[in-house]
Amino acid sequence: MKRILLAISVALLCTALPSPLHAEFKPEIKYAQVGDVKLAYYTRGEGEPLLMINGVMSSMSLWDPLMLETLAQQNQLILFDNRGVGLSTDTKENNTTIPQMADDAAGLIKALGFKKVNILAFSMGARIGQQLLIRHPDLVNKAVLCAANPGGKYDDVAAPDVEAKLNNPKTPGMERIALTAPNTEAGQAALKATVERLKAAIAAGIVPDDFKVSQETTERQDRARTTLWTADNSNFENLKNIKVPVLIADGRDDAIDPPKNSLMIANQIPFSWLAFFDGGHSFLYTSPKHFADTVNAFLQ
Repeated sequence: MKRILLAISVALLCTALPSPLHAEFKPEIKYAQVGDVKLAYYTRGEGEPLLMINGVMSSMSLWDPLMLETLAQQNQLILFDNRGVGLSTDTKENNTTIPQMADDAAGLIKALGFKKVNILAFSMGARIGQQLLIRHPDLVNKAVLCAANPGGKYDDVAAPDVEAKLNNPKTPGMERIALTAPNTEAGQAALKATVERLKAAIAAGIVPDDFKVSQETTERQDRARTTLWTADNSNFENLKNIKVPVLIADGRDDAIDPPKNSLMIANQIPFSWLAFFDGGHSFLYTSPKHFADTVNAFLQ
């Protein structure tokens, strides 16, 4: 996933396209001291606060702009960089774990003066979101977990050929990006449209030009989301204690975190909702309006 996201970032910094979006919004980056790190964030929209927790190697700039525009019509979005990513700082010591990043998210909620928020979390962010629900249950009203993974022995891993392409440094960047969507004409066209929207949003200044991720952060997040996450069964076991409404969403053809992971999580969290969308791991990017409308309905 790290190479996929780096490839997307490179693609976004290439030739910009005219913006198809109509938002006149311009982000104002602010900073919050959370424990021993300073987290960069910005807010957008009006309504109940919705904390957006992004995935591995992803800054707050890598959310689909059409999805953000739709969500911001009914929610106050809080977008931020995880520790060490983009404009946020990190510690000299390697404290980066999924639980630690969940504690960071909790600290940001408190630093901004919110008693409770809704959360929308994607990929590695959905692992962080699960831990936020487990470790800080009083801070969350409702949660949306996208392309989630339960961890430990319950992890349903990607197929060997997918893992091989993801981990092979010789795999072309666009080929890695292609793995996030179905290998069909429609799937790849939707993914291309996503990249074009992101390019246009950057050119229009709708999202920050914030994509820097160091090699050190790359290694720390890799360790957190693989070695440490797969060695601990407690996350899955603690999901049964979650008492807030949760929507688990995934793409029917997710080849990176296969849909079985979402099904296991939904069966473990009492009274949770489960929704599958057309698409792969990046379903919320390739169906941004449909997904955002579903989220708004769930949150209401």
